[in-house]
Amino acid sequence: MLDGQSVAVLVPAYNEAPRIARVLEVVCATDFVDQVVVIDDGSRDATSSVAERFPVTLIRHPKNFGKGRALVSGIRKAKDSDIYLFIDADLLHLQGEHLFALAEPLVRYPFLHMTIGVFKGGRGSSDLAQRFFPILNGQRGIRGKWIRDLPDFSWTRFGVEVFLTRFAYDTAANVEMVPLWGVSHYHKEEKYGPFLGVYHRVKMYLEIFRTYLLYEGSLRRNSKVVAEEEESVCPSVT
Repeated sequence: MLDGQSVAVLVPAYNEAPRIARVLEVVCATDFVDQVVVIDDGSRDATSSVAERFPVTLIRHPKNFGKGRALVSGIRKAKDSDIYLFIDADLLHLQGEHLFALAEPLVRYPFLHMTIGVFKGGRGSSDLAQRFFPILNGQRGIRGKWIRDLPDFSWTRFGVEVFLTRFAYDTAANVEMVPLWGVSHYHKEEKYGPFLGVYHRVKMYLEIFRTYLLYEGSLRRNSKVVAEEEESVCPSVT
């Protein structure tokens, strides 16, 4: 725990077997983290096998539903947590201090709803993208009570960060940008090769654009990330 606040780290992963161990080594060794949930979103490689080497709660999706649904699955699994940290499985140079930077403002300032990490001093191309589009960063700290009451965003896929940021803006939620010095991530072209990498990048941008288009309509749905009846019978997380 961090000053009495329970912290769950959610790591969504899709075909990240070569990279996820480096991330899990850090999050599992961070003393204030109470639970680590890895959501294998239909991987076709050994992502789950690698995750099972670590003291994590593993969720396996039968197919690839997208990042939005993976995060919702993790929230529902650790639905007593005071703070969630969303951490990508393909990060480079992640350290415990970066997790602390995302979580600590939420403990210090009870009025804060979300922190958004911004890469700095890592890889030039990543830093440049973060400079212009910081809202796309997936490294976030989120107050549990706030996000569990949000409209269900399982449908957003790679548009999940856009959804969360826009919802926070529309509802005047309090958000703090946090620098993550030295952190970066693998580019899609590095993971998939030049041609498949471009395909996955374009697909990601289309999913982000789709979230913009469908955002307003999604707010009219009655379902929440965690329904009230689910929250009332939550088991404690240790």
